[in-house]
Amino acid sequence: MMEVMRILKKVYPNPKRTIIVGHWGSEEQGLNGSASFVEDHPEIVKNIQAVFNQDNGTGRVKSINGSGFLHSYNYISRWLSAVPDTVFSIETQFPGNPASGGTDHASFVRAGAPAFNLNATSWSYWNYTWHTNRDTYDKIVWEDIQNNVILTAVLAYMASEDEETVSREQIILPVDKKTGNTKGWPNPIKPTRKGGLD
Repeated sequence: MMEVMRILKKVYPNPKRTIIVGHWGSEEQGLNGSASFVEDHPEIVKNIQAVFNQDNGTGRVKSINGSGFLHSYNYISRWLSAVPDTVFSIETQFPGNPASGGTDHASFVRAGAPAFNLNATSWSYWNYTWHTNRDTYDKIVWEDIQNNVILTAVLAYMASEDEETVSREQIILPVDKKTGNTKGWPNPIKPTRKGGLD
């Protein structure tokens, strides 16, 4: 994300919309960093055009889904059309389902902000390296990271320059088979601010 910002600042110094990079802490302890940002900055969250999240360590981004936003196919497809052919083909799924946890974009989705996870290819990094003491810089696949930087920079640029403010209309979620009730959109997370899991 820092490389995305370096490139955008160099070639695109005056974006139409403000572009922010968030490096959240305490994700593994319950999305505490991103949930705290959402709770502390409602004025930013209500004006978000889009959030693009990468939580893949290394590995090439392969897919994106609409996170349960009904019209996400309109704008994400438009933005992806500007991605160069040299970038790995991105699979899409629309409208997808709202993220309720797992990675930091869920904090924004829960608050109703269009936030999308850039999902990476699955390879042995996940099986043997991820979240271990072997997760060191020598495991980075530079071609994959370069691919991800280009993809993210183009998406951020396109979202920033889009004349339209994206729709936040949410899908109607299916009926919960256990309760017989329609599932609701996930509620915002209350962050833990004093450390630990309590």
